Amino acid sequence: IIMPRAMVRLSAGRVRMTLEEQALCFLAGANSIFAGDKLLTTPNPGFVQDKEMFQILQLKPRPSHKEASVSALV
Repeated sequence: IIMPRAMVRLSAGRVRMTLEEQALCFLAGANSIFAGDKLLTTPNPGFVQDKEMFQILQLKPRPSHKEASVSALV
């Protein structure tokens, strides 16, 4: 509500979270995840697991966030 354009990401530790716990995070406002093999030294769930979670929760992934170009800021 206060910062509607903010990216609230679920990141390290998702491998220890149940599907229900991750669903609660999305209901509470999380709108992004870190995906891939690992985040620095912490593993992430696999692509297939994330895809299944998105299907179960009926979430639609968007393309990666891209920073605004410098010319748009000037």
